[in-house]
Amino acid sequence: MDGHLVVVHVRQSSRARTVRLVVAPGRPPEVVVPARTRQRVVDEFLRSKQRWLSGKLAALRARAQRPGVLPPRPGMVWLAGDPVPLVHDPAGRGTTAMRDGRLVVSGGVADAGASMDRWYRREARRRITDAADLIAPRLGVQVAAISVRDQRTRWGSCSRNGRLSFSWRLVLAPPPVLSYVVLHELCHLREFNHSRAFWQLVESIRPDWRDTAAWLREHGHELHSYAPEHALPTTGTAERRR
Repeated sequence: MDGHLVVVHVRQSSRARTVRLVVAPGRPPEVVVPARTRQRVVDEFLRSKQRWLSGKLAALRARAQRPGVLPPRPGMVWLAGDPVPLVHDPAGRGTTAMRDGRLVVSGGVADAGASMDRWYRREARRRITDAADLIAPRLGVQVAAISVRDQRTRWGSCSRNGRLSFSWRLVLAPPPVLSYVVLHELCHLREFNHSRAFWQLVESIRPDWRDTAAWLREHGHELHSYAPEHALPTTGTAERRR
């Protein structure tokens, strides 16, 4: 396709009702099909989507070449759209905490990386919960539970019984972006669709939602590819905790 060999994964899903094509940065395109879908159906679907897929892949290649908003830097991590100095203590027990405006990480590289992942998830849950606590009363809805995961195709999801799930990577984005995604899912507790009424509800709370949604479309691939453990030193002398 356009001079490139494109490998497309096919995944059967018991929850799928129709055939759909998922294109995301850093992953091969994926066709999600209902169980027992015949190969002929997949082939015909891909032929019908070839022009659309070509355009999507070209856009991803162009986007990957543009300067990012979360550039990797040794000794620095990202939080809420801002750089945070990183202090690594390799002799510690594998803990992570914010101290005096710096993220202090201890333990060997493997332990420190796992500790950073846990810390990011805790911080994401705290900030998402705070945002939900502010927004839910304005909508007159109640949240049954909030979970934080490393979702790759959705920033958030909502069930009819009020259980919400979010990507921890939202904590890397500027706070208005995280707040918009929380608002989006909370609005589904009143409008379980993407109808005009749903978007009017979103706009009644956040008139600027289009700006934050555009930021997420433009830079979401950076959030997905961000690896905080890459900021840890692998050679040389690490900065010790003071």
